[in-house]
Amino acid sequence: MNAGSLIHESLSALRPGDTVAAALDFMTEHRVSELPVVENQRLVNYARAIQLMHEAPDTKLETLVPFNPHAPRALEQQHLYEIVPLLAASDLQVMAVVNDQNQVIGIIDQRRIHELISQSLTYKGIGAIIVVQVDPRDFAPSHIMRLVEENGANVLGMMVNNSEAGNLLINLKLNTTLVKGVAASLNRFGYRVIDAFMSEDYNRENNSEYASVLKFFDL
Repeated sequence: MNAGSLIHESLSALRPGDTVAAALDFMTEHRVSELPVVENQRLVNYARAIQLMHEAPDTKLETLVPFNPHAPRALEQQHLYEIVPLLAASDLQVMAVVNDQNQVIGIIDQRRIHELISQSLTYKGIGAIIVVQVDPRDFAPSHIMRLVEENGANVLGMMVNNSEAGNLLINLKLNTTLVKGVAASLNRFGYRVIDAFMSEDYNRENNSEYASVLKFFDL
């Protein structure tokens, strides 16, 4: 699932000429805390409701939202699992999607991504969940998938969020309850396995509920 297929059809970008009042009304209507500002299909930056609330209603966004050439964006072909850490690192609820010409083609919504990943993690079939800690610079979804598959298992779902220490916590839903070999391989390649849920062969002392793994999604 790539960013292009996740575009929210009901969300549209703001324009530099829009007023603060119009921007806040649109954000309230669609229950988002920010929206990208776009001019001539180019991403200018993001307008955040918390900042606009303190401005005069008739003020134009062009006077409040400075151009940022490095404003976060998702590439049209980026995979769902690559977008999650990007959203988390940017502290954004929505993100502009651009094509290979760097033109904005739509907006993705964090809530829709959460729904898709949560559905895969709460899949009712038999399978364990492994919690892995990794430095953000070393996060490589394809490598993780390969290590899992080399141990005869498959990844049914993946959730990524930040730990308090600044590392990434990766929650992998597998199609097996036997995870000892998978955990050993992940540890050997620098992915620190810190916990496992619903596993038959993983020794764990932490008795926290399975729901705690999904806390990031408020389930």
